[in-house]
Amino acid sequence: MNRFLYILCLFVFCSQVCLAKIDKKEYKQILKSTDNNAKYEFAIKCFNEEDYKKTITLLDEVSNAYKGTERSENILYLLSTSHFKRKEYIASAHHYQTYVNTYLRGSHYTECMFMLAYSYYHQSPEAELDQTATVKAIERFQIFIETFPYNEQTPRAKELQAEMYEKLALRDLKNAQLYYNLGNYRGNNYRAAVVSAQNALNDYPNTSYKEDYSIIIVRAKYKEAINSVLEKLKERSEDALDECYYFLQEYPETKHKKEVEKIATHLKRVLSQFEETED
Repeated sequence: MNRFLYILCLFVFCSQVCLAKIDKKEYKQILKSTDNNAKYEFAIKCFNEEDYKKTITLLDEVSNAYKGTERSENILYLLSTSHFKRKEYIASAHHYQTYVNTYLRGSHYTECMFMLAYSYYHQSPEAELDQTATVKAIERFQIFIETFPYNEQTPRAKELQAEMYEKLALRDLKNAQLYYNLGNYRGNNYRAAVVSAQNALNDYPNTSYKEDYSIIIVRAKYKEAINSVLEKLKERSEDALDECYYFLQEYPETKHKKEVEKIATHLKRVLSQFEETED
């Protein structure tokens, strides 16, 4: 037997041993029982044995019976954590939210505050999709950071929040690029690309996509200028040329240097025609 097969067999064996700790027959008997105390105690046993599905089933059955009692807080905490462990993040966020709203002095309050934000973090989809959960994660992490500035989880909260901001920044970058790609299709999408990228630079000053926004602005202003009617050509060309100078100054080591210099050269030629006309 090779080493990999041995480890696999050992893992399967250990998993079966762990699952065997929860007696299926006993579980079914307790599930049919009307003894809420027995169900509650067995739910805790299931939780400790990491059988979160059975934990949730049992606690859902007794939660109403224990409303307003000392056990109610613990039931809510165990439900929240069990759903999270099962990667049921919408359900975990709901229960964590209920906990922090209900038990302001609860023994798990701080943990639940973080886990509420973390549940939204795990709901956050790819940048192209709706970012409602991402925004909620940012908001909840911010509340945690402000409420517990010296908590051991605060650095982690800041790190995860920054990751969510970066996802929003990527979404806006993709939107700006989309506008640029659309060009003059059904309107001046180059202007929309400029506005979108400039707004993103203001919204996410620490993003790693700053240069990507900036090159879109250069390209969009250039395209907007050279596709302008004569009355707007000079003004827009000057604006685009200024953008080139700014970009090269801001990013002296950029990989786009040759491209921007080429754009600047063309814009200078365009503007020189106006100088000759004026002379």
